[in-house]
Amino acid sequence: TNLLMKHIFPGAYFGNIAYFIGLINAEEIIIDLGEHFVKQTIRTRCTILGANGPLNLSIPVIRPNGSKTQMKDVLIEYKENWMKNHWKAIESAYASSPYFEAYDREIKEILDKRYKYLRDIQEASSDFIIDQLELPISLAHSETYWEGDAIDHRNDKFDEPTKSYIQVFDHEQSFSGISIIDLLMNEGPMARNYLMNHTKIS
Repeated sequence: TNLLMKHIFPGAYFGNIAYFIGLINAEEIIIDLGEHFVKQTIRTRCTILGANGPLNLSIPVIRPNGSKTQMKDVLIEYKENWMKNHWKAIESAYASSPYFEAYDREIKEILDKRYKYLRDIQEASSDFIIDQLELPISLAHSETYWEGDAIDHRNDKFDEPTKSYIQVFDHEQSFSGISIIDLLMNEGPMARNYLMNHTKIS
């Protein structure tokens, strides 16, 4: 029997382009919800490309068990209206992009939903991208820390510079770690071809 190799990934908030290329390349994907939360990573942060260059959008969180909090238990903090700030930033970066009106409503709905757990908005944002672009990705989740045989991507930076496509703001340098939102807004359905053509041939 040909057993598929498992690949362990962290969950991501509107993961970047390299993250989705990684998912497409993986045979069997497991999102680890048992791992301890890691600050300032794709787990809570996405980077969009605005007029002045890269802009980080971070979700504030509550860790009930401090540094020992597992991903599945991380709560979203709503003291400040970060959702409104994220939406305004996305809108000002992409309102003039060719596909903004194709996706704006659904992205805003995800932001407006007030999910209780970080894992829920991660899942919603990834499912949205997978559905919109009909990507051959199926996400399974592990509630406990994964220690079995697998290729481990939990510490990957997912920051390979992306190859160019036409963007709203024509920055001279290419930036690494840019959110899938950027590709979606600029390429629309063609983003699928972009991702599929950039998969690594193992």
